[in-house]
Amino acid sequence: MPILHTLKQTVLDLGRGEAKAKAKPLTVGDESLDRSAAGLDSRLGERAVMFWLMSDRALFLVVGEDTMDHAFRIPYEAIADMTLDFDENADFLPWYVRLSVHAVGPGSITRLESGNPPGQPLQSPPPVPLTDVERGRLARGEVVPLAGFVACSPRFRGALERRMELAGSPLTITGADAAERSARLGRRRETS
Repeated sequence: MPILHTLKQTVLDLGRGEAKAKAKPLTVGDESLDRSAAGLDSRLGERAVMFWLMSDRALFLVVGEDTMDHAFRIPYEAIADMTLDFDENADFLPWYVRLSVHAVGPGSITRLESGNPPGQPLQSPPPVPLTDVERGRLARGEVVPLAGFVACSPRFRGALERRMELAGSPLTITGADAAERSARLGRRRETS
């Protein structure tokens, strides 16, 4: 299994650039994507590749499935709750992330319009706000999975904590101490 996990992690690392390219048209003004985490909806038998990208104003969720890719810009104030749980027994994608968004309420969630602008096949489609019905479906997890397994750095978690706190949105992180111990143990093994 370690070879398969290494291959999957390599694919996830390579996919970050593509995920950033998909999310970039959703940015507003001078907004830039500065942190990211990559993962899968399941450790075994995955159906979707998931990327969580951050700016100072929003979380971008990019999900690639067999049939199509989805990209959403979710302002931090539109997040009802987010949880990251570390599994110290997992050696691949040890963090489990759960995201829930307000079905109605603050923050306009946007996605890319379907298709390409007429006569401009290489240009990204424009961002459009979700309708109330679309937002409700997203909040219920009917459009894309809102939970998955991820590898995320301490920098990603720290930036997420600060940004969620500023927005007044709840974030729960469990197992951060175990993650640090695991990382120290891994570094010691590499130097031995």
